[in-house]
Amino acid sequence: MRAILPVGVNLDAELHAWLGQALDPERRVLAALERIVPLAGKRIADVGTGIGHYPMLLARHTGRTYGIESEPDLLAVARQRAEAAHQPNLRIVEGTPDRLPLRDGAVDIVLHGSIEPTDAALPLIAEALRVLRPGGRLVVIGYYGRDDLSALLEPERVSAALEATRRGAGWWPRHGFKIKVVHARLDLGDPEAAQRMLPRLYGDRGLARLMGAPTTSLRIRLGLYHLAAPGQHVMSSGTAGPA
Repeated sequence: MRAILPVGVNLDAELHAWLGQALDPERRVLAALERIVPLAGKRIADVGTGIGHYPMLLARHTGRTYGIESEPDLLAVARQRAEAAHQPNLRIVEGTPDRLPLRDGAVDIVLHGSIEPTDAALPLIAEALRVLRPGGRLVVIGYYGRDDLSALLEPERVSAALEATRRGAGWWPRHGFKIKVVHARLDLGDPEAAQRMLPRLYGDRGLARLMGAPTTSLRIRLGLYHLAAPGQHVMSSGTAGPA
């Protein structure tokens, strides 16, 4: 999830695996997603799936789940994990956020972790809306701020998150998104793993956090920024793919 990371950090499979376990261990994001739109029987696409953490969880509840990833190494791991899970309604497919490998109107929900609150993301939003059925829902997992993680991120990144969520005037509400705040946490209960991972993710700020007062978790506030697809699709040139 790019929104909770400093600019320029690249997530490899090991970091994806640790974040999948340490971030939101109570699965409050999934509970909040269920309150936004019931998952039972739905078709859902997780864009930028990494090693397939969310699709593995979602496939237990949905009719069909697609994990979409462009990075070859992460894609290979996600496919291995999906095959080992033996979940027939789960598919891991190659694709990029600007060209999703799905037909128009193929899914009920698009879960997205790669959309930042800037106008540069508008084409990605349009592409996500293309693959949604009329009335479907785009849900962006982003950073809401006002938490412990703010001290680990660049001040400009924190300010941008605060500005984007201003009531009525922020980027998200101005572009029609509703906001659901999720009070999650980053579990640091495994000291050895935290010692390895926090500096890799947050550099000197992560190292300084480890040298400060001991803690078993960091408070993180995530935003589920959700937008309903229009009643009628605007046709665009998308790739043919799974339905």
